[in-house]
Amino acid sequence: MIFAICLVLLGLSGLLAAIIPTYQMCVLHEQHKGWQLLMSMIAMFIFGYIGFIWLLLHRPAATLEMIVAAVFAGGGIFVWLVTKMSRQTLAKLLQTINDKDYQANHDLLTSLPNRNRFYTQLDIMLANTSNTFSCIMMDLNEFKIINDTLGHEAGDEVLKEVGKRIAYVCPPQSLSARLGGDEFAVILPNTNSQLASETALKIKQALLQDIQFDQHRLAVGVSIGIAEFPRNGSDRRSLMKSADIAMYHAKNHHTPFTIFGSPVTAK
Repeated sequence: MIFAICLVLLGLSGLLAAIIPTYQMCVLHEQHKGWQLLMSMIAMFIFGYIGFIWLLLHRPAATLEMIVAAVFAGGGIFVWLVTKMSRQTLAKLLQTINDKDYQANHDLLTSLPNRNRFYTQLDIMLANTSNTFSCIMMDLNEFKIINDTLGHEAGDEVLKEVGKRIAYVCPPQSLSARLGGDEFAVILPNTNSQLASETALKIKQALLQDIQFDQHRLAVGVSIGIAEFPRNGSDRRSLMKSADIAMYHAKNHHTPFTIFGSPVTAK
């Protein structure tokens, strides 16, 4: 009788251990009724196991009871293994999905949001026509010289450091992105162009510090253009074009930044 009870307790332990991974799958997939059903069935099994233990305590364990006890032990362990392996498999699948989503929306060199993520966020902001926000476009000055003289490894280090500095000085609610090459952009929610100029100056000042690469100290300049929604553009194309025009104006006139349409250029 004691051996039969130990077998049932072994199976009961497996059922109890299966509750945690099953509950986790219920939380992760709350719309999937199958995991909730499994949780309910495990609870029913637990009461069944307890009832069988009570039965064994009040009658001798014959061959049939021993067989049933062994089946109960195997069943409980089986449920635990299945739920544990299912939880691990789902966790790996979710991690793979998250990794692919990250890669699709982030620049792998700088870890900043990429052009795709920038466009998505910009479209979200544009959908709210009552909202005012600013778009900053940036282009590194004479970046090609670094690639040509020191190689692409040096250029990559510069881009990574530039991305870090831009993200550091921008407000928490903003979105900083690398659009490609040496082109960066920032979306500043609830910010007009005049307020955006403060962020532009912080970016400019952050990039004034030389970037160390091997034995070289690299100085990087940046041209910055600012456009405001909806004053300087009512859709993605027109807003970014306005910011681009302002950026090239800043580059051509060697100024820290330019606000689109503004007669005053930063000194």
